[in-house]
Amino acid sequence: TVLNQVATLLKAPANTVPQRVETLLKEVRDLKKQLAAAPTKGEMTSEEMLEAAFDVGGTKVVVTEVPGAQPAAMRQYIDHLRQKASPVAVMLGSAAGGKVLLVAGVSRDLTKGDGALSAVEWIQPSAELVGGRGGGRPDMAQAGGKDATQLAAALEAGRKTIRSLLG
Repeated sequence: TVLNQVATLLKAPANTVPQRVETLLKEVRDLKKQLAAAPTKGEMTSEEMLEAAFDVGGTKVVVTEVPGAQPAAMRQYIDHLRQKASPVAVMLGSAAGGKVLLVAGVSRDLTKGDGALSAVEWIQPSAELVGGRGGGRPDMAQAGGKDATQLAAALEAGRKTIRSLLG
C-alpha cells in the first residue's frame, strides 16, 4: 500500500506516518523562517548597522538600505538592534521588483512620556515619497510603495524626519 511505501521512505512504522509528516512539515516551516531572516550575501549585520549609526540627542539612529530583504527579516534586524542598544531608532528600506518596503522601529523607551516618538509618524513622509502608505504601532511600522527609484530619497527623508522628531 501507499502508506507502507511512505513508511519505508520515512524509515518509520506505518502507524506513526501522520505524526512524522507533521514533524517534517514543522521543520520545513522553521527552516524557511530561518532562511528568510538570515542575512544574504553582502547584507550588513546588525553590529555593522550599529557601528554606522548616527546620534541624535543621545539616541542611536540607523537608517539604511537592506537590499532584497523580506519584511520578516527586516523586523528581526530591528528587534536585534533594539536588544543591543537603547534608545535606538531604526528605519530599513528594500526595493525589489519595482516595489519598495520600509520598516521602522524604535525602542519602547522612546514611545513613552513627553515627546514620545511614533514609528508610524516617522515612516509616513518616507512612504509618501515612494508612492505608498504606512501603518503599525508606535514601536514598529511598515510601509510599501510603488516607486523603487525613490528609495534613496525616502531613506534621506527618514534621516531628516527623525532629526526633527528627536530634535
